[in-house]
Amino acid sequence: MAKNCVTVVEIGSSKLRAVVASRGVNGIFNIKAKAEVEYAGFFEGEFVEKTQLEDAVLTLFSQIHSSYKKEINKIYVGVPAEFSQVTSVTEQLNLKYKRTIRQTDLDELCNSASNKIILDEMEILSVNPVFYILDDDRRTLNPVGAKSGKISAEMSIVLAQSGFINLFNKIFTRVGIEQVEYLSEPLCEAMLILEREERERTCIVIDVGARSTSVAFVKGEGLSNLASFSIGGSYITSDLSEACRLFYNDARNLKKEIVLSLKGGPNDYYEVATIGGKVEKIPMQYANDVVCYRLELIARAVNECIRRFAKEYVPYYPIYLCGAGVSKIKGGKDFFAKCLGRNVSYGLPPVPALDKPELASMVGLMQKALGENE
Repeated sequence: MAKNCVTVVEIGSSKLRAVVASRGVNGIFNIKAKAEVEYAGFFEGEFVEKTQLEDAVLTLFSQIHSSYKKEINKIYVGVPAEFSQVTSVTEQLNLKYKRTIRQTDLDELCNSASNKIILDEMEILSVNPVFYILDDDRRTLNPVGAKSGKISAEMSIVLAQSGFINLFNKIFTRVGIEQVEYLSEPLCEAMLILEREERERTCIVIDVGARSTSVAFVKGEGLSNLASFSIGGSYITSDLSEACRLFYNDARNLKKEIVLSLKGGPNDYYEVATIGGKVEKIPMQYANDVVCYRLELIARAVNECIRRFAKEYVPYYPIYLCGAGVSKIKGGKDFFAKCLGRNVSYGLPPVPALDKPELASMVGLMQKALGENE
């Protein structure tokens, strides 16, 4: 594979995606190849049809190789929140005397934190500082160069299920991939969309996908906590299909027409061209109410995650929304924010032409993979 290119695989809850990319000028990415395959997905941390997962991966790489002819030896794979967990460790390093802190001191803290973790069917994906504390009780994210007689740190450790990694290691071996590096998808996404200044206090990144939603609590260079549940945007499509008596694909087209900010009167309809060639007229307010009902349920689950997993209750945590599940519905973000009772901003990748909330997880993985490769 070209020296400056990376291949990244995103394991979505309804689709597998792969991208071959290199870093371009002015912050852009050069996309050499990309592919997308629908599959049965996962539910509550289990793949729905494991036997068909390998076929989906083979199809994905067949598509990639059809446009990218060079050999791919190494890939970077994102581990979704449903196969991950976050724990934290407080570690301290006592120096012999007051001196300048070096990077090697931080590496020692990191290694000590890793050694404290009992890996029961889990594997470490990353160890990152939430903050460092110097001997004058000053907190900082960048202690290198400061003088101190000791340094302590709260370390965020992201773990992945060993079963997930073993499953994909076997599949990628059959595909012919020699090296696989696993990355935390929620962490890569958060580090991409949030500036360091924002991460000095806790931020929340909500990613609503097709069948899964993650709630990441972000502070410093790591995640202070992580939650997920198996509800997403495809549930809205299913609700519309059932309530409006439409085929699933017709309901998907209807969802594209929904505008939640509109108040429909008795004579207001959405018109949907169906697979059978007919045009169905769906009462506007009825369809909007169906969508709002499911969004309220997702928001209620998110608020429960915030209540249970936030280390302290702060009603003004900045909240960022990623994923296609809500963000692609016109008026979806504003209604979702109303349900949460909080201000919500889109989590946008700071990359030209890729600055969409539904691309945040993939672009975050690409950014991290390119950094590791360099």
